[in-house]
Amino acid sequence: MTARTSGAEAPRRLNINGVSLAIHEWPGGDPAIVAIHGLTSNHTAWYPIADVLGGSHRLIAYDLRGRGDSEKPAKGYSLAEHAADLLGLLDHFGLDRAVIMGHSLGAHIGVRFASHHPDRVAKLVVFDGGLDVRAEVFDSIAPSVNRLGVEFPSVEMFLAIVKVLPMFEGRWNDHLTRHFTYDVEPGPGGGVRSKVAKHAIEEEAGNLQRTRLWAWHHRIAAPTLLLRAPDGLLTPDDCLMTQEEAEAMTHAIPDCRLVVVPGVNHYTILLGDDPLVRRELSAFLAR
Repeated sequence: MTARTSGAEAPRRLNINGVSLAIHEWPGGDPAIVAIHGLTSNHTAWYPIADVLGGSHRLIAYDLRGRGDSEKPAKGYSLAEHAADLLGLLDHFGLDRAVIMGHSLGAHIGVRFASHHPDRVAKLVVFDGGLDVRAEVFDSIAPSVNRLGVEFPSVEMFLAIVKVLPMFEGRWNDHLTRHFTYDVEPGPGGGVRSKVAKHAIEEEAGNLQRTRLWAWHHRIAAPTLLLRAPDGLLTPDDCLMTQEEAEAMTHAIPDCRLVVVPGVNHYTILLGDDPLVRRELSAFLAR
């Protein structure tokens, strides 16, 4: 890990659509990239990509409403509301067009945004998401959801528990340490708990189960890079996106390149330093 991204700097806050969002920027060239994290994640998931870019592109990452240091309103957790926040961010920064990059839920938001606002998207990068959520996927991400609201004695104890989860065993790295350290805040009992609001995820999950993203794929005009993680989370093969789903999505999006990244799972495809991800992302952005 480079010294430039060795620690997570405190994000600044912007009021977007009446909600305070925590934002972090890495300076660089145009077109700017706006990066959207996953369901129970936060903006620090994008530090590895900042390393890949090395200043070639301006990178803007933010905590979704209900996560990280962003505000956590009682309601308002759907792809439509997240897309409205994304549009507000682009307008705030004066970005007529940007590269939209999303992981997991962030990929879902990117798909919706690209299909509804094609004039604002220069390119779309999708990390292991952007398709309808199968019911069994919620079983695979249960450890991430179940930690919400639970208080742990210390940051060290929390990290020790996360490290031994099946999806991280033998894969732990400094990116994951930074990501999950930022994820927690002091709890009422003197320990730490996740910053992610449980009510936000409950509303989000309900809305995702009623959403049909496949209906939007053919409407995406931007060149698209789809990166798929084939490894499972709780078992060797409980991946979040099957090969068949990835191929169907690739055929539905008019200009889409599919890259399957061997040896990574839904988390480590982003929170890792895979050389194939680095090469494919760099080549796609240089097109």
